[in-house]
Amino acid sequence: MPDSMVDVDRETVVTEKNPDRESRLRALCTGPAVVAVLTWLAATALFLFVEGRYNKLDPLTPRGAFIPLAIGAALLAGCAAVAVVRRRSGDRLVAVGAGLFAAWVALALRSALNLTPFGFGGLGADMGRMTAAVNRYTVTPWPSDTFIDGLPSEYPPLYPWLLGRIALLLDVPAWRLLGAAEVLLTSAAVLAAFLLWRRIVPAGAALVISASGLLVFGDPRKAFAIITLLVFLPWLLATFTETGKGRLHWLPAGLIGGLIMVTYNGWFPFGVVGVFAILVTAWRRSENRGAYVRHVLAVGLITTLMALPYMVPYLSAVLTKGGQGLGDLYQSFEITENGFPFLDPTLLGGLQLVGLIGLVWYRAKPWAWPMLWLVLGSYVFWLVMGLRYLLTDHTTLIHYVPRLTGVTLAAAGVLTLTSVVPVLIRRVGAVPPSRTGVAVLAVAMLWIGTTYWSAWRPVTAFGKTEADRTFGVLATFAHLEPLPDCSPVRTLPKGVRLDDFRPGCVPAVRVKEEVESVLGKGARPTILSADERLFAYLPWNAYMGTDRTSSSSLSRWDDRYAEVKRLMTITDPSELTRASAATEFGPIDAFMLFKGPDYWQAIDGGFVRERFDTQDWIIEDVSQYFVLVIRKP
Repeated sequence: MPDSMVDVDRETVVTEKNPDRESRLRALCTGPAVVAVLTWLAATALFLFVEGRYNKLDPLTPRGAFIPLAIGAALLAGCAAVAVVRRRSGDRLVAVGAGLFAAWVALALRSALNLTPFGFGGLGADMGRMTAAVNRYTVTPWPSDTFIDGLPSEYPPLYPWLLGRIALLLDVPAWRLLGAAEVLLTSAAVLAAFLLWRRIVPAGAALVISASGLLVFGDPRKAFAIITLLVFLPWLLATFTETGKGRLHWLPAGLIGGLIMVTYNGWFPFGVVGVFAILVTAWRRSENRGAYVRHVLAVGLITTLMALPYMVPYLSAVLTKGGQGLGDLYQSFEITENGFPFLDPTLLGGLQLVGLIGLVWYRAKPWAWPMLWLVLGSYVFWLVMGLRYLLTDHTTLIHYVPRLTGVTLAAAGVLTLTSVVPVLIRRVGAVPPSRTGVAVLAVAMLWIGTTYWSAWRPVTAFGKTEADRTFGVLATFAHLEPLPDCSPVRTLPKGVRLDDFRPGCVPAVRVKEEVESVLGKGARPTILSADERLFAYLPWNAYMGTDRTSSSSLSRWDDRYAEVKRLMTITDPSELTRASAATEFGPIDAFMLFKGPDYWQAIDGGFVRERFDTQDWIIEDVSQYFVLVIRKP
């Protein structure tokens, strides 16, 4: 395999040498990239239509869970048969395979969510907060905090912003869109990565690399992070290094960089040391260093311009209002478990180990040296921030870093094998059978597809802790989340006993009715809620979120918490009424509190009933779990 890893479509070469036979425009319109996109669009639409209209099987049963596996096997067999029959399979057939695999990912994920309107994880934890962020963008078009009015978004806003505006346009509740968005964006991530990788490596390798990224990080709850992760590495190589097809033009490169910035930009700081090393090395190797600097600056300018609507309000708030950085105090169990993914005793771990060895052995190759710098730079970041974690308790989210190194090493493993295997075959004098490459590609895709399907299909047995639970639990939670009127989302199949794992109901419908009966139709009160899921249903203003380490730094969670704790100490009902209307962060119009045995709980403390004077407050039991207290106008 040549060092440049150029993937040249034979039919395109014929076109360029014989312009009379086929115009360049026609070649472009029928090229592998267009074929892959059209295949994905058609197949995804067909799969999701048929699945939504005709699939009545329960994914919590073996028969229902088997659907994606059966269809995937049929697609794989069909593509392999066509490749064997055709004398020259060409890149177009691989592109069809890429489109079909990406569409199959959509089918597999949608099948796991059959019979429930919720996305993976239901509304628990991060998914409740993401749904609340989507809900927020149904009432404002500006980058906004998930819970609190008047604060700009700290988190990249494009994903929830798009979903929120779509929900508003279609008049569909935001919480019903998350599942579809997770399915489509995870599927699109594979396709987008394939299109970029195909500029750098042969089509077959591009397909395996793009698909295997899902095994490193394929959590559909974080579909926005998946697509940015899978495109980050090929974008970096195609934009800032010399690939076989030349560097990606600064305008599309900058647009892609900007989309990464406003969708999920964590990969930039995690890889910053490696990216800097790549830029310096590429500059030193460049024949025209001035032109290279202008290219980098142009890409940076477009990327920055794309991010300005998000970054300017955020940085302005940081400079003028300050904040409290609490997000990286979250203690993920992954910190101690995933630092060196290439040591895992799995096929993926073996592929990554091969990739690490290959990056060192083939470090002079155009594809290898940038990846080596990225891996080394990411580990420098991981080590330095790991020491910071020991000293300050701030993790800098280092448990995400191995996802970047893992994807890089998996890609390097594929490219190492495609480089070394042909050499070994020639040295031993063996002649591989015809269509050996087709068989290898088919086995690789079978491994990737079955592994991903197995990981994310719903399960009916839960581990005792987060660390020993499989990813499939997150699919199952989508089938357990109660609806906003407190009715169950569905009945469980016979023999499946998961009722103890159903989360308590948040009576959003009842809460909305009670609040509007007091404050008027369309009211958006500021409410202190003991459960953040309320804001996944209602785009109201929260006085504060309930989870400290997931809060925006601009929200000043600790200061708001101190205000709430101060209110809890007030024993005089009249003073509580007055003080809650004039806190440091504005008035509290209503409370939705958890009914504990001794008091009504909010965060980790609470109030007793006697402290709410019925002359000032209306009190309603809205469910077996919650009580609603509304300030009289």
